[in-house]
Amino acid sequence: MENLQRQQQEPTVLRLPLDKSGVVNPYNEQLTAMPAVGAKLGPHIIQGPIGEGGSAAVFKVWHEELETVRAIKILKKGYKSDARERFFTEAKILADIRHPNIVEIFDIGYMERGEPYLVLEYVEGTSIKELLGNGRLPVAVALSIAYCVCQALHYAHLKSYTLYGKVYRGLIHRDIKPENVLVSKNGGVKLMDFGIARPSEVSLHTVGAKVMGTLVYLSPEQLNGGPLDHRSDIFSLGAVLYEMVTGARAYPQKTLSELVQKKTAGQYRALSSYGVKFPPRLAWVVDRAMAIDPEERYAGAAEMAYGIYGVLREVSDLPHSDILAAYTRDPKSIFDWTDQPKEVVRQESAPRGEGQGLGKLPWIIAAVAAGIAAAGIAVLRIIGN
Repeated sequence: MENLQRQQQEPTVLRLPLDKSGVVNPYNEQLTAMPAVGAKLGPHIIQGPIGEGGSAAVFKVWHEELETVRAIKILKKGYKSDARERFFTEAKILADIRHPNIVEIFDIGYMERGEPYLVLEYVEGTSIKELLGNGRLPVAVALSIAYCVCQALHYAHLKSYTLYGKVYRGLIHRDIKPENVLVSKNGGVKLMDFGIARPSEVSLHTVGAKVMGTLVYLSPEQLNGGPLDHRSDIFSLGAVLYEMVTGARAYPQKTLSELVQKKTAGQYRALSSYGVKFPPRLAWVVDRAMAIDPEERYAGAAEMAYGIYGVLREVSDLPHSDILAAYTRDPKSIFDWTDQPKEVVRQESAPRGEGQGLGKLPWIIAAVAAGIAAAGIAVLRIIGN
């Protein structure tokens, strides 16, 4: 009876099976029990679950020594070695990233039997998926979010990474979707979950013909298992922008065969058919991002940001940071777009921030004609935020 009481009081963190030799194998068919509230992982105390994906769960934790909140990501039970490899690849990628629109990693730790977990930045906010639970987003909000994601992708697509002793140029996220974009309570935007990201010139962690990612947001070439480059992420972001402004998925098909048929043909409902007023150039931005042929899409994320910026200026003169901060404080404070006023945010709800005006164009495309014609890439320079 005393043993039973002691077992109930002491939270079980792991339940690992023995293999035929009687030795614990921590990397095959894991039966890891998720930690309970109050359990400790190193200096961290579990405060509660945040969410979970296909192979991992994320928890909110309190770091006792630093007295600060963090998030930890733990592989879920049932994972196999390929999931573990992707887990460590994500850690290596995030460790080399410092960008205000990408979730930061602080450390990697290990549970009792060697199970790894990532210590990540805790973002107090809401995912796009959760925001869309209340319907479509105001155009100014959707454009502001997409603009920030473009900045994160521009950084990731051009940065050099050292993985497993080799230097790679550029990274493809491969899983841009509403669940992986967070809007914080202060109006910041964070791209997260690089679990299936890979360098542009290699194919890490691909098993046979298995398709990684969420099908409804995948580019046609990713869905068909074809060669990928950074323009695959452009397509996915276009699909997310479409959903933000319409409240509906561009490809809502219920079966894989229907989805592949429609997506490879580029058949999705036009924005003009929703009975909502959109800026005239918005449909052009979405259609270009979601072009079937990668050559017809934006050459890069910064070029897409430039297109989004132009539409945003038709909607409001306010900084995107002010628009998002006002929306997170009070969603009702945001007016939707009409073809006349530019003030989409009530003045009393969102005072203009000092030095944050968008009068300065934050993205300049240099040598557009020569760059796009010769290499399909716009040479860009960020001169401000």
